[in-house]
Amino acid sequence: MKEDIRIGVSLYSLTTPFIHGVLDLEGCLKKVHDMGYKGVEIVAAQMVPEYPFPSDKWLYMFRGLLEQYELEPVCWSAYIDMGTRTDRDLTEAEIIQYTVNDLIYAKKAGFSMVRTQHAISPAIFRKMIPFCKQLDMKLTIEMHWPHHPEVPVWKEYFKIMKGEGKGYLGFVPDFSIFQYMPHALYLRQAIEYGCRKEALDKIVKIHEEGNCSFPDNPAERETYCLKRIEDGDFTEIEKHYAAEMFGKFNHPARIEQFRDVIDCVFYIHGKFYYLDNDRHDPCIPYEELIPKFVEYGYKGFIASEFEGHHFYSEVDCEEQLAHYVAMNKNILDMI
Repeated sequence: MKEDIRIGVSLYSLTTPFIHGVLDLEGCLKKVHDMGYKGVEIVAAQMVPEYPFPSDKWLYMFRGLLEQYELEPVCWSAYIDMGTRTDRDLTEAEIIQYTVNDLIYAKKAGFSMVRTQHAISPAIFRKMIPFCKQLDMKLTIEMHWPHHPEVPVWKEYFKIMKGEGKGYLGFVPDFSIFQYMPHALYLRQAIEYGCRKEALDKIVKIHEEGNCSFPDNPAERETYCLKRIEDGDFTEIEKHYAAEMFGKFNHPARIEQFRDVIDCVFYIHGKFYYLDNDRHDPCIPYEELIPKFVEYGYKGFIASEFEGHHFYSEVDCEEQLAHYVAMNKNILDMI
């Protein structure tokens, strides 16, 4: 039911004001509270002092801030730094220990869920089950572009999630996996890097035509698009952006791939890059995604995750978050 979908926020969305010192952590919490959010995710490596070894004093202080601003601690996003040492990657035992640490830190801060990354192999993922049960904590892996449910390693993860890890192990789909068109900030950057606007418009049009002509065949679609570029009058930088565009946005995940694994979805990253209105994202199909996830039975938070700051820091993240919430409310109201 649509009432089971709640819109939360990843504090990562406030990266620009945070790293520029406009907002400290408490300022970020107050800001999202004032915007009407009820649930939050924190990216520990970004906002937790002394991470990966924060103090109990800080963790309990943060827990108090969440209570003060009436915010539900939804997800503690951990980071497995394989480059902690310069001479080698982390060992399996070290990855397990760091992950156990995050489960403990998250619980002390009031969270019931930790999001990790697929640096955790299926074998290590399985070994986390006893720790999750002992601590009564959920552990999730983020599914990020270019992955999707039919990638072989993810089939291994799902077997564990649906088997001995059921109820404790799950995953976090990031809606970037559904992106099928370039966003406005990407196109603006392409022009600044030397693409002619009229040429870039043609490239986008070719990409759209490829999507329409070969909706179920990414390989043929990419071949068609690249041949159109080779036969056209484009500069080298324009050809570079065309190839990048066709590669990045040519094979988005399909919504129906999630029907049989919806019980493993503990949380969702509502990725978006730029919205100029309250109704529509032109590159990620929210109007299809939200109703389908409701139909499939998802219950939980969708975290607003604005990432336009990767392209331009001057984009107003608060305005973007307001657009995002309004868009999702409109979609939910129509279901």
